[in-house]
Amino acid sequence: MASNSAREPHPPDERVMGALRSGRTAETWLAACVQWCRADGAAVVAESAADADVRLVTYATDDLAERLADLQYLLGCGPHTESMAGAGHSRLDVEDPDHGVRWTTLVDELATLGVVEVATFPIGAPATPLGTLQMYWRGRRRSSTHSDAAIAALVERRPELLAPRVPLCDDLDGDSVLTAVDGGPDHGFDLSTVHLAIGVVVARHHLGVQAASALLRAQAYSAGTTVTEQARRVLDDQRG
Repeated sequence: MASNSAREPHPPDERVMGALRSGRTAETWLAACVQWCRADGAAVVAESAADADVRLVTYATDDLAERLADLQYLLGCGPHTESMAGAGHSRLDVEDPDHGVRWTTLVDELATLGVVEVATFPIGAPATPLGTLQMYWRGRRRSSTHSDAAIAALVERRPELLAPRVPLCDDLDGDSVLTAVDGGPDHGFDLSTVHLAIGVVVARHHLGVQAASALLRAQAYSAGTTVTEQARRVLDDQRG
């Protein structure tokens, strides 16, 4: 089984807590979360739980964070795979003998890269995640650090982390997120086109509406285009 930390969380200091409460975008919120966790970097990966090939790294704090996310994908194992399978938050420790047996190649690669721990946290409902937040550590964490459960409780309520440029808000609805990513109705946002494309994504990848919306946003962000333009591409592909 993956290692889930049982340590009690330490409270973030007032400056970090202020950033978590008032982060205006997912990017600023993630920076505060990484600081609280004393991690060395993080990446956000959007993925279809029904089709592992539908996968995008939508944000990374640094090149190594993105490389580690790609490594887990290429090897097809590790904490990310566990989290996407509904296991909840998951952690790999390169010095844990059980992890060395279970994930031999991944552990060897991490050791070569100077990484001692990797943890993943489901974004959205843990049983049917939309993707994961992945963090890594180059040094051993202090015994007084956070618990993984505390991080997971924060992350699972933030599906908008999949689209780092989306403004954060407490009561988020799909249309407002899509509009925010797209630049607003005055910048060509076409709600009917987007809704139709979401329906295609739902049918194609056997996703729920929320997951399909998140995936469409992530694809648009990765391609450097608007949600409406990405929706048109989906519909064009469907028409053949």
